[in-house]
Amino acid sequence: MPTVNTQLKVPCTQDRAILAIQDFANSAQWQVLELSTSRVVLKGPGINQTQYAGFPIVTLELKENVDETSITISVSSTAPLGMKKHIAGIMGQVVNGVSIRVQTQSIAINPTVALGEGQGGTSAPSTDRLDQLERLQKLLESGILTREEFDTEKQKILRQN
Repeated sequence: MPTVNTQLKVPCTQDRAILAIQDFANSAQWQVLELSTSRVVLKGPGINQTQYAGFPIVTLELKENVDETSITISVSSTAPLGMKKHIAGIMGQVVNGVSIRVQTQSIAINPTVALGEGQGGTSAPSTDRLDQLERLQKLLESGILTREEFDTEKQKILRQN
C-alpha cells in the first residue's frame, strides 16, 4: 500500500487546527472517519467517478506546542503502487487546504468565527452572536460537536462584547 507522509506546523491552537481540517474536509466533500482532539482520519476522493476501491485515507495526528500546532499527515491508498504521484497530489491538497484556512482565519465550520474573518468586513455584534449560536446548535445537532464542546463554545460566544 503506497503511503506519503509529511509534517506541517501551523501558528494556531490544536482546536483551531482541527476546525481547519474539518472545514477542509467539508468543502472538499471528504468523509470524516474519525475525529478526536488529537487525531482526524478522512476518506479522500477516488481517482475517477467510477472507482470504488483505492480511495485514499488521510490520517492527521495533532500535537499542540507553545504557540503552534504540529500536524503529522499520512496519506495511504490500496491503489496500485504506480498511484504514488496521485497520493502526493492528495497530500498537497490537504496541506494547502489546512494552511490557507489557518492563515486567513476563514474557517466556515468554526461557530465562534464569522465567515471571512481576517478578510475584512464586519457585522453587527448581536446579529453575529445570534448567527454563531445558531451555527453552534446545528453543529451539536449534527453530531460534529459534543455537548461539552457545545457548552464551552457557547460560553465563549456569550462572553463576547
